[in-house]
Amino acid sequence: MKRSKNDHIRSTISRYFKRRQFTESEMPSRKDSRREEPVGDLSVRRRAQSRTSVENTLALSSISGDATACDQQFTRMKAFIINAVSPYGAQLQPLLFPMFAHVFLEMLCNGHKVPAQKFCERHSETFQEDRHQNFIRALKKLESKSQVMASKEVTEFRENRHVLNVTQEVLDYLMRHLKTDDNMIMLQVFNQYIKTIENDSQLHNALELDSVLLEATVEEVQPAPSIQPADPQEESLSIEEELSAAIKALRDLPPCLPSICFFTFLNTYQGLCTATISQDKRKLSGCFEDSTISVWNLEPDVVTRSPADCDISRVFLAADYLHCTEDEIKDKMNQRAKESTETVKLVGHRGPVYRTKFLADPSTHLLSCSEDSTVRLWDLQTQTNAVIYKGHSSPVWDLNVSSTYSWFASCSHDTTAKLWTFERTYPLRSYIGHTMDVDCVEFHPNNNYLATGSGDKTVRFWSLSEGRTVRLLQGHRGSVLALAFSPDGKLLASAGEDRRVRVWDLGTGHAIKDLRGHSDTVYALAFNEDSSLLASGGGDCCIRLWDVKKTVEPHQSESHSSPELLGAFPTKSALISYLGFSPFNILLAAGASS
Repeated sequence: MKRSKNDHIRSTISRYFKRRQFTESEMPSRKDSRREEPVGDLSVRRRAQSRTSVENTLALSSISGDATACDQQFTRMKAFIINAVSPYGAQLQPLLFPMFAHVFLEMLCNGHKVPAQKFCERHSETFQEDRHQNFIRALKKLESKSQVMASKEVTEFRENRHVLNVTQEVLDYLMRHLKTDDNMIMLQVFNQYIKTIENDSQLHNALELDSVLLEATVEEVQPAPSIQPADPQEESLSIEEELSAAIKALRDLPPCLPSICFFTFLNTYQGLCTATISQDKRKLSGCFEDSTISVWNLEPDVVTRSPADCDISRVFLAADYLHCTEDEIKDKMNQRAKESTETVKLVGHRGPVYRTKFLADPSTHLLSCSEDSTVRLWDLQTQTNAVIYKGHSSPVWDLNVSSTYSWFASCSHDTTAKLWTFERTYPLRSYIGHTMDVDCVEFHPNNNYLATGSGDKTVRFWSLSEGRTVRLLQGHRGSVLALAFSPDGKLLASAGEDRRVRVWDLGTGHAIKDLRGHSDTVYALAFNEDSSLLASGGGDCCIRLWDVKKTVEPHQSESHSSPELLGAFPTKSALISYLGFSPFNILLAAGASS
């Protein structure tokens, strides 16, 4: 019984190693399967194995079948090797083709036939050598795992590991790339199918060359030839050219990813519509479907209330003065001023509140818009409603304030956008042109233009003073729910129900980027301070960061996610309703847990 059990274990181990593409010489033999081993032999064997490289670090972990991740990670590795500096790029170039072939075969064996064929078409042009093209033609004929196993040429290619001769420095350089970024699949393929051999020939050649030069110097000492002094003007020009080239190379690098601070609203039974953070980053507001607005102090301090002379949100009747004088009523109204709380609750709207906006530093006033077709101005010091702006005939979806805080704009279900001043309770101008709801509005950084997004799938760019459409931007396949101008005023980003983020060049009116990657409606957009990075978030509970300055080749834009994607940061279960960059490269975000 014991013998049959051991045989069964050995056969199971043998089948496992064959399934992992190990050769017969690499499999453990019967003499190596001893359960006991002297300490001395164990020490010698461990010391002999201490010089092995990372080739078997993850050989026993399974390779993921995610076709999109395979494509993205190989694209990153290819760009990394092609753009590597000369000492490293030349030694790593032979690695590209075996990695390409093994990734294609893994995708095919995992049942991803169509993605594997697209992967092959996309990257096969990189390899122009005849031997590579011949093997690629053989790969293109394969359509299933059974055909892969039946092909003798492909089976031999998978069983025999590719040998890569590199120096230890180059290997460390490659490992840093594979381990620091999200390249786990490439690391698994590398460990399973690539065998590295440390090559120190370059170091030995350098040492021999140094010794030869040293001997020649000892044997024969000749007077040094006279050196002509360099022209100072030419030397300064060369230094300036090198400095300019270094600055240009630095500017061409991808932007640095920001730190993200996310505020999650929990237990929002009253239904959070959206959230906003003040310009000074000291206050956070949330507007809810129960007609209320809540304001929190982000600093470790309580919110105090100043006394008010009147409360316009309440109407006092004659019956109120039967038992109290006017001074006593005012004292009762200001009793809350003596109490300090952590949250301010503003009540006055007669329908869900859809948007709030803080005014200038120190954020003592707040604007809000609601389903009751009004816009209200709130005094946060007295926590009362100061002004009611009426002009829309339907629910007001969004509002925005100019950077000079001279005007504010609102947009509504009545298909119009309106321009207001704080001194007048009626609109100064109406912008008419959309054929459906105007869902979002945004001021240009120079405050001379206004952008609106609508349910008619268009974005309109308006002249603030003339009230006419300057640009009509078409291309979305659903309602446009979010807009964002770049701080330099050259770009406009728009997004909405079609799950695409489009970036427009305002000079020409053409879309220069069509960013894919979101799986649900996009509700929030924000540019960083130097207009190189765009953040987006929405109903898929994920914040995505995009490099809007990156130049993309046509064949790179066919995957599910756009190549401009720098990173995706999912929340646990919170929908993103606010995004905004703050100084020191910090991205502030807010949303409610679903």
